[in-house]
Amino acid sequence: MATEQYKRIKSLSTRYLGFYKNSVILILIGIGCLLLYGNIASYRETGKFQINSWFVTGYILFFIYLWIRMNRNVHRVEFDDEFLYVIQKGQDIIIPLENIKEVDIKTLGGVYEVELFQAEQLGKKFYFKPSLVYPFNFKEKDALVDVLRNNINRAYQRKHTIQRNALHS
Repeated sequence: MATEQYKRIKSLSTRYLGFYKNSVILILIGIGCLLLYGNIASYRETGKFQINSWFVTGYILFFIYLWIRMNRNVHRVEFDDEFLYVIQKGQDIIIPLENIKEVDIKTLGGVYEVELFQAEQLGKKFYFKPSLVYPFNFKEKDALVDVLRNNINRAYQRKHTIQRNALHS
């Protein structure tokens, strides 16, 4: 009987993902509230709307909205030679590497986007963050993402065998 050598599962996400998602959102909401309070206090003192400060506040609130929208789909991700594992609280999702279209970096802070051919429970796109201090250790984390990309390319080249008694549609 042949024994199969399993590769070790490698974690792509930072272990502080929960801290990152919760603490940064609190800081951003605090900044947004301070800006709104400053604009309202300025209006009460002068009795005039200062359009420039309201535009700046609007832009910052819009960027906070975009950050929240992107980071609600940031998940813990692990992989091996055949599958990508998305770790969630209630259930884990196993995605075959053949279903992954591409893995690209999306932000300067190191958030990567995984795009799928066929939508899974998470949709066609989801994100992962390899490190909290990404710009400072990018070589190490990018090397790990390159290993995932190589595994994806190998998965594309594997020959798929269909069982003889499989039902074809």
